[in-house]
Amino acid sequence: MKRERKIWLIIAGSLIVFFILYYLAMSVSAVNRSVNDFDNAYFASQEQKEGDTLYLCAIPGYIDMIRDKAFLGAQVKLAESDSIGLLINVRDSVIQLLIKGLPVRTVAIDAYDISPFFQRANQEAIYSMLSTPLTITGMQATFMKDPVSVKIAPKDTSQAVVSAKPDTTDFEAVFFTLETDRNIRFFFEQQEDTVGADRRARFFFDLKDRSRSASATMKSVVRLKTPSYVPYIKIWIPKAEAKIIYRAIPREGMIVLTQ
Repeated sequence: MKRERKIWLIIAGSLIVFFILYYLAMSVSAVNRSVNDFDNAYFASQEQKEGDTLYLCAIPGYIDMIRDKAFLGAQVKLAESDSIGLLINVRDSVIQLLIKGLPVRTVAIDAYDISPFFQRANQEAIYSMLSTPLTITGMQATFMKDPVSVKIAPKDTSQAVVSAKPDTTDFEAVFFTLETDRNIRFFFEQQEDTVGADRRARFFFDLKDRSRSASATMKSVVRLKTPSYVPYIKIWIPKAEAKIIYRAIPREGMIVLTQ
């Protein structure tokens, strides 16, 4: 009886290990497929051959030139809009809120993490995509975008002084994501991690996103299909600045990105 149980445990363990390895392989395959589909779509839209593009990208300084051209072109298009725009310069670790092309707030990026997609994909295809602003299609955050404050008017000045209370919203944990029309997801997280509430909020924020991605990947793996992949950029900035940025940008605002 013990021998049979041991055999079943070995079989079950082997199946679990096999499934985990298969899951990891499919996850890696998802990145490669996303890169190939992206590159192929770009080359299909061009008259030139793929070999010509690869040769141009090998020329010293060519990548820098098309990066600067795409960055400037996207800023010009953003300046034509009347709403507040978001500029993310990963290369220089700077974020700016822009109105009509003029910066109204500048924030230094403390740290960032970029999806391997941006390094594996053809760079000319990447900067062709980034030559126009990205449009925000969805937002999620651990705090309210438009806070509502209900106040009762005091009868006299003495009550006004007594009723004055400090703003407790500064103690909210600040984590949010931005979905875009180019299938690029931005994660913004507060750099500070000083109290237990912030650490718990960070844990559940990451857990929610990982659970969503794992669920979608699992469904594809079970069906023996390559899961979809969403390129990401994770950015850590000061808590107060992150809250200002999230509340300032429109729900369907535009993002200029260079990396």
